[in-house]
Amino acid sequence: MADIQKVPDSIDEKKRKSQDGEVADESLPVVETLKVDAWGFDIVQALVSAEDDPTEPVFTFRFWVLGILLGCFGASLGQLYIFKPQTVSVSSLMLAVFAYVGGVVMSKVLPKGILNPGKFTKKELAMAVICASTASAGVTSTYIIGAKDLFFNQRMSYADGIILVLTTNMIGYGAVGLFRSILVYPKRAFYPTALARVSLFETLFSRSLNDSAFKLFWIALGALFVWTFFPQYLTPTLIGVSFFCIANRSNPTFTKLFGGVNNNEGLGIGSISLDWNNIGDSGLTLPWVTQLNQYAGFIGCVTMIPILYYNNVWNAKTFPFMSQSLYRANGTKYVQANILTNNTLDETKYAAYGQPYYAMSWAFNTMMQNMSVTAAIVHILLYHHAEIIAAFKATFFKKSISEVGADNQFLQTDESYRLTSVHPEVPLHWYGILLVIALALGLYQSIREETLPWWAFIVTMLISVFFIIISGLMVSVTGFNPPFSTFIQLIGGFLLPGRPISNMYMTVFGSNTVSEAISLLQDLKIGQYMKVPPRAVFAAQMVGGIIGALVHYLLNEIILQSKHEILQDPNGDNNWSGQNIIGFNTKAITFGTLAPKILAVGGTYEWLSYAFIVGIFIPIPFYVLHRLYPKIGFDKVNMSIVSWNFCIFTVGVNSGWLTRIVLGLAFQLYLRTYKPEWFNKHNYILAAGLNAGTQLAVFVMSFAFQGAGGVTINPPYHFLNPDPASGVYSDYCTRSK
Repeated sequence: MADIQKVPDSIDEKKRKSQDGEVADESLPVVETLKVDAWGFDIVQALVSAEDDPTEPVFTFRFWVLGILLGCFGASLGQLYIFKPQTVSVSSLMLAVFAYVGGVVMSKVLPKGILNPGKFTKKELAMAVICASTASAGVTSTYIIGAKDLFFNQRMSYADGIILVLTTNMIGYGAVGLFRSILVYPKRAFYPTALARVSLFETLFSRSLNDSAFKLFWIALGALFVWTFFPQYLTPTLIGVSFFCIANRSNPTFTKLFGGVNNNEGLGIGSISLDWNNIGDSGLTLPWVTQLNQYAGFIGCVTMIPILYYNNVWNAKTFPFMSQSLYRANGTKYVQANILTNNTLDETKYAAYGQPYYAMSWAFNTMMQNMSVTAAIVHILLYHHAEIIAAFKATFFKKSISEVGADNQFLQTDESYRLTSVHPEVPLHWYGILLVIALALGLYQSIREETLPWWAFIVTMLISVFFIIISGLMVSVTGFNPPFSTFIQLIGGFLLPGRPISNMYMTVFGSNTVSEAISLLQDLKIGQYMKVPPRAVFAAQMVGGIIGALVHYLLNEIILQSKHEILQDPNGDNNWSGQNIIGFNTKAITFGTLAPKILAVGGTYEWLSYAFIVGIFIPIPFYVLHRLYPKIGFDKVNMSIVSWNFCIFTVGVNSGWLTRIVLGLAFQLYLRTYKPEWFNKHNYILAAGLNAGTQLAVFVMSFAFQGAGGVTINPPYHFLNPDPASGVYSDYCTRSK
């Protein structure tokens, strides 16, 4: 029998063994249940198993079948969601459920031997899900393909499109290896958004069928699978019940303030959502510190937007309350082709046609995102500069983390790292070779398409590498990913003015590199938690990345051709929306073409640029106060998170945030503090079940009823699904302006 490595049980593990029927060691001292602090990172002690069998096979036939099939499925669903009114990512939890069921079935029906080495294992499941989730991650490069098709009447060749998608993925993959010592190995880099998946893996393989956590997962999955058909299809009023609009169905002001079930409808103040797809799991999974910063931003957003609008800031009343499109000064749609010649700015045409304008909400959205970017940079440098220096020494000067950061709490590793380290690590040169190849292809693509000069491509890559560090530290500790794409867009606008398509390429090569790197870093951490050999995780990510790029590109082409007209409409419909591509194109025009004219000093939207400067300074007072009064908790204030959430309700469906707050208070405040035993065992597995059931239902509905499979079947109209012809949205807020 293979040797099993084991470390002493965590506090909760000792209690769990007793509760689940195992004989407890009476010689063990009675200990209190682990209480998770507001930062949340010590929950890992209660979730992650302390056992490992390093001889378990991982490159099994079952892994390859499940990883490839679910990779194709996840990538298809991920690209589909880009064109939905509610843009959500593919739930890796749903993929995990499919992989688990498939693996168990294969272990029972396949003949023993090379096709079936025995019992389906946790490592195989982790590998299959990492492969599938890597494939399903959104590929921003498809935004370029969509924007060029919808707004520039340009079609990329199949070869160029596939190379573009592959390249923008692989640059991020290659950059990941440089920063593992600070963004993966330390226990403080615990990735709160990954914990539901970790809890699911552990529950499926560590509990008996009668265990309460195991039962809770399947009950939650089944219940939400059935329930989601109601708000998402049969009774859309339940997406956001607005008692204000039900009471007054003819007041446009009520729509702006209290509406929120349709894209760009309103702020959703007071709406009660009964749709988990709209609510999300952040109330359960994000650390309490992160949620407190979010709440401050929520309050600021619903306060500032009405003040700005009704005081007519940026001529707000001339334009829609919410929109991502461009407008002329009189409020009519801005036709960007009227100012371009050969896809570059024509000064004569621009002088005759006039400058574009934002809806106030979109201008405010951009301003606060910009503020969030520099606030994130300063916050990380203030609080984590020592860790960054230590990590660079460890990476580039061949020193160990123990040598350069032994006294640094953030750089201390945990038992999962020790157990995983018995396997060979992925050499740095593997990532280096991948990065060099990807950079060469990216440079080739830029020169071939005549989009980016070689020097602009290099500048973009240097910026993105820096942002991987900043964003990685932020995500690994708080679960919040700063919106760096706006910063890159603005830099591109000033470096390459008058060239919107160049700005798109610069944005994608920069922001997609960061987003893919963060996704991969999180998967590397999950691999560490599951004690999967690092080289096996690397292989799973590479396979998933290649599969995902090909499938994303193919489905993107199909949807662009079949839904061309509806994707150009800022409001879309209940099933399809081009809001992501419209917003991407809008910023490319204003940043990439007109940044020096409307965003520089004296321009209409100069404060969108000043926001970068403001963001530099807003974290500093709280850092100083923390240094002076370290016990008060000023270090919990993260102005990057606050700033981003100041603009969170300026786009999309906004009826879920009040319910999200209630869940946060219930789970991350009350249960975490006063019911730690229940919280440690059930909180994250409950989130996993709710997410998996919802995502599975949305997938079935999308293809069965809502057009993704080529067939649209509309449900009958009734009280909880009002007829749009009656002049109201699904929450009974008036459609009239």
